[in-house]
Parts: sequence; C-alpha cells; structure tokens
Amino acid sequence: MDELFDAGDPATEKHLRMLATDLIAWFTTIGKDGAPRAVPVWFFWDEGRIYVLSEPGTVKVANIRRDPRVLMHLNADGPHGDDVLVFRGTVEITDGGVTEWLERFREPYEAKYREAIAAYGMPLEKMAEVFSTLITFTPTHKLGW
Repeated sequence: MDELFDAGDPATEKHLRMLATDLIAWFTTIGKDGAPRAVPVWFFWDEGRIYVLSEPGTVKVANIRRDPRVLMHLNADGPHGDDVLVFRGTVEITDGGVTEWLERFREPYEAKYREAIAAYGMPLEKMAEVFSTLITFTPTHKLGW
C-alpha cells in the first residue's frame, strides 16, 4: 500500500475509493502575485501518483513552472461534508506526454470518464492533442478524515 495510506486507518478504504471514483479534484497553484489559485481538474490516480492532463498554455502550467508548490484536494462530499482528502506534494510537467501516457492508462481513464468525455463532445485522441501537457503530482503529505 502507498506510504501515505495506513492500512489500519479506517478512512484509508474510503480515501482510496474517492481517488478511484471522484471525477473532480481541486488543483491549487501559486500565482505570480503570490496568491493561491484553485481550479477544478479531471485526474487519474495510480500507484501513488495523480495525473492531470492540461492544455500547455494554462495559468496552472505557468504557475507550476514558476513555483512547483501544489496542493490538491477532493470535494468534501460525505453526508456532512466530512469526506476530506487533501494532498501536498511534488509535481512534474511533461510537454507532449499525454499520448504516451494514454498508451498505458487509456482503458481505466476512459472507464472513469466515459460519460464526461461523451458530454464534453471531444474524442479522447483529440483531447490528447489539445490537453497535451501531462502534470504528474506525487503526494508527499496527506490530510484526510
């Protein structure tokens, strides 16, 4: 099991389920004015890493290039807003890395986002062209309950 998740913690199963099934995460970067900037993103969790596909010219990509401090959290759904999962970590940007990444993760990514991709109205191959920058976020700290 990933080092951030304690098998003895009762919230671990819930958190891993949230990472597998939640469609939106909030990705927070530091803007050039020093203020935090949070945007909703699609994400994919695999073996301790969170992957985000992005258009190369976005503010979040520019912010990461300038300051790699990133915070990512899932929506606090739960019956009382109590399903909380927040990560801090390191981030890498791979320009043009999405096509290669999709060779490995196409099936599970399509399974997770099938309805969202259909609603977006852009086939995955076209999305890989448009959202061609791969952001790889490796959580180093977790806050959750």
